[in-house]
Amino acid sequence: MVGFLIVDKPKGLTSHDVVAKVRKLLPKGVKVGHTGTLDPLATGILILSVGKATRLSEYLLKQDKCYTVTGRFGLESDTYDIDGKVKKIECREIKKEELFRVLNKFTGEILQVPPPYSAVRIKGKKAYQLAREGREVELPPRKVEVYSLELIDFNYPYFTLKVCCSSGTYVRSLVHDIGKELGCSAVVTDLRRTRVGNIGEEMAVTLDKIEEEGIERYLIPPQDVLPFPKLEVSDEEKKRFRNGAPRRKVLCRKWRGIYRSRKSRKGKATG
Repeated sequence: MVGFLIVDKPKGLTSHDVVAKVRKLLPKGVKVGHTGTLDPLATGILILSVGKATRLSEYLLKQDKCYTVTGRFGLESDTYDIDGKVKKIECREIKKEELFRVLNKFTGEILQVPPPYSAVRIKGKKAYQLAREGREVELPPRKVEVYSLELIDFNYPYFTLKVCCSSGTYVRSLVHDIGKELGCSAVVTDLRRTRVGNIGEEMAVTLDKIEEEGIERYLIPPQDVLPFPKLEVSDEEKKRFRNGAPRRKVLCRKWRGIYRSRKSRKGKATG
């Protein structure tokens, strides 16, 4: 059993919880893992790798992602979301036009500090582990890119954004920083991941369906998920792969043949 499961993660479960539930449905000894963490608060796309596909998980970790996120002004949280230690703060009423102007400042390449409760490692230990121990967490800013930031609903103190961004972008930090820029705190109240690379939420299936109808029905072959261009090879080239020929050597032979063919056609066309 080899492939990827596109799970529509429910609210309240950690990514590890989802992995544990799927593991119980697999034959003994079959590995399963996830290709990018989602907070318990979040719903949406969580890609699980099954069997030997776990060796390919790294190729999905750095994919661009899209989210729909709802934030609330006037609240402060140690986790930057509603699941943390929340307290109300005094905040003036933010106008829609003000929020529009600020969103432009957070589009494009920006420096962002991850939340204290995050999986970023500090001297080998995850930041959230240190935060839970009551230790002060100081994370350096890092460069991320927000490709698009669209306001899709506003009803003060709530606002909803559609965000498409590079891997490594923390949407909780984005909402927190938007609040700070407006002179008011803001926390995430709802978060949904709607896209990972070329995988959209329409491909995601609920855990209930997987449990009821079986994993095999929803298991997608690696070649249909991985972000690689497809290359057709001959039977002889397949044989060389299976016999252990270096992949680079076989592919170089293949691409060299394509290049020579194109060059030949180009010469005839211009000659």
